[in-house]
Amino acid sequence: MEKTEKKTVFLTGGSTGIGAACVKKFIDQGWNVGFMDINVPEAEKLVASVQAGDRLVFVEGNTRRREDIHRAVETVVEAFGRLDSVVANAGIHRCNTLLDISDEELDLMIQTNIYGTVNTLREAVPHIIEGGGGTVVINASDQWFVGKPNSFAYGLTKGALGQITRSLSIDLGPKNVRVNAVCAGTIRTPLVDNLFRDFARVNHCSVEDYWREENSLYARGEAGRPEEVAEVVYFLASEASSFCTGGHYLVDGGLVAR
Repeated sequence: MEKTEKKTVFLTGGSTGIGAACVKKFIDQGWNVGFMDINVPEAEKLVASVQAGDRLVFVEGNTRRREDIHRAVETVVEAFGRLDSVVANAGIHRCNTLLDISDEELDLMIQTNIYGTVNTLREAVPHIIEGGGGTVVINASDQWFVGKPNSFAYGLTKGALGQITRSLSIDLGPKNVRVNAVCAGTIRTPLVDNLFRDFARVNHCSVEDYWREENSLYARGEAGRPEEVAEVVYFLASEASSFCTGGHYLVDGGLVAR
């Protein structure tokens, strides 16, 4: 397809939570948006609610399969004729420690959070370079900065993404590609709601009590919202952050500062 004038972003994990908020933010700002997710029903609901017409493309796919990522990226580039930014957002979180995690769960976390991100960038970044440069935004979590209980594999994988951000910013800088990480604290999303049920079970309390304790950690008395993270993601993807690369940007309500 002939290259459009509007900038184009490709996101993974765009059906719900932070990803869905990012889809809406980029559309609101006039970008073309392509996103990939395994959650087809939620993706279809999002597409219907946004009503962006041909500026929004959804491709079903699993970031654990590189061929899915390749197909999604190529579909988006074919649809819009360009790729200016990639947001590697897809990831999973499980309740585990070093002493109880199974080989299968450890492999699942690494394949999804590390390999899924790396392969997303391997497929998307060459198109960004071909177009003259652009941006990469990685969802790295506040666990790049701090450790949290029952989050062994999540912290391991998100720590890796924090380092990947630094390394890529050096390698890709000469190619006019900026790379930054968003490091969100606890955000009220379906993923976290499910996770907190497991955390509550391990701590022998109700989910409501666990949320009450979590909310008390933040100065405003509640955890974050997906839209608040999307604002920072968009900033880092846009030209407004033209002097920012290799950074880790906290959206954590001041938790790390405590």
